[in-house]
Amino acid sequence: MIFSKKPFYGWFIVAASVAMNCYLSIAFFQGFQVFFLPMVKEFQWSRAATSGAFSLRQLENGILAPLVGFLVQRWGARKVIFAGVLIGGIGLMSIGRINSLLAFYVTFTIASIGVSGPSHGVSWPVVVSNWFNRLRGRALGIATMGPVIGGPFVVLAAVLNDWLGWRSAIMVLGLGMLIVGLPLSLVARSHPEPYGYHPDGDVEPAMDPVVNSGVATEPTGVTTIQAIKTKHFWIIALIFGGQFLAISGLHVHFIPLIEDMNYTTAQAAALFGVVFFLSGIGRLLAGSLADIIDYRIILGGLLMFQFVSFVLLTQTQSGELLLLIVFCLIHGIGFGGTIPLRPFVLARLFGRGSQAAILGLLQGVSIGTSVFGPIFYGWIFDVTDSYLYAMVTSGLIVALVLPFVLTLPKDSVILGNSSD
Repeated sequence: MIFSKKPFYGWFIVAASVAMNCYLSIAFFQGFQVFFLPMVKEFQWSRAATSGAFSLRQLENGILAPLVGFLVQRWGARKVIFAGVLIGGIGLMSIGRINSLLAFYVTFTIASIGVSGPSHGVSWPVVVSNWFNRLRGRALGIATMGPVIGGPFVVLAAVLNDWLGWRSAIMVLGLGMLIVGLPLSLVARSHPEPYGYHPDGDVEPAMDPVVNSGVATEPTGVTTIQAIKTKHFWIIALIFGGQFLAISGLHVHFIPLIEDMNYTTAQAAALFGVVFFLSGIGRLLAGSLADIIDYRIILGGLLMFQFVSFVLLTQTQSGELLLLIVFCLIHGIGFGGTIPLRPFVLARLFGRGSQAAILGLLQGVSIGTSVFGPIFYGWIFDVTDSYLYAMVTSGLIVALVLPFVLTLPKDSVILGNSSD
């Protein structure tokens, strides 16, 4: 095949995805946990009640993911990302004005609805998958590095909290979302062909690995209906749904969990940042290796890492720093590597023609299961004054879904070239 000498625009899209999700991690997905205990202490809410907002966020993401996928497929990613940033920024600033649990739920819901557009749950992975073919795994691994880069800077949210108080800190982060996110949203382009490119920047299009039709200038693959009629779609949803359920509660409660080990908020935020920073190893390795070896081997190994990390965390109740660092490494690699694998597996099995809608449905089904994670962790703590039984349950869930990886095919499940 022939390669173009001009800079490939797909890499600018990858960079925009990284920058966007770097900021979203600092301001919302990771950084917002910094404000968990300050809000609990000011309003005297229980941890379970406060966690309910985070579970509601998961429910919204589950419900909205199919809609986001449909809108990306119909209107294009740029409009969806732009609107999401606008709604998310306004919603986040509104949280700084709350005075009741109901107001917190409403404003947090608005912010969550907004950030579902520019996050790397659906929109950015679909765009990146459309712009890359041979290098899809590598590109997705890099494109999902935003939280990794943003992880060490989560401590900035803690600094803002100490300096300005939680209300003003949240409002500053919401304003920053608009300033950073709106320009980045304009970089997104749904498909390379209308702009004179082919996937990977090739002058001559490469064959789509899923559909051996000889035509690669147009998006290829199966329809959404065809995909959801296969058992393999639902097995994938079960695997990632179980994983989401296992880790969602831990991630929401990670900072208070570490604070209960007599670490400060800033130290707990720094450790949480280390988890996401180290998850970059998993993202880059999983993405790059998926281009050259069987993705099932990679996915199984990543789930095993997650199981081991939960076992280790149950042995770290007294807060030994060395064990916590080992946990951060294993858990970070384990969950980080699954992030680029989700869109990669769907593109490998079902093609890229309807990938936005298919990925949206997968996110909806799998993320929906994680609604119960944060509430469960909060309830366990309120009842037992410890997170131990919640962590044991998370480990068991990962162990239960792990064997299902062996039931997935290597290639397309519909179009006649499936192999095991």
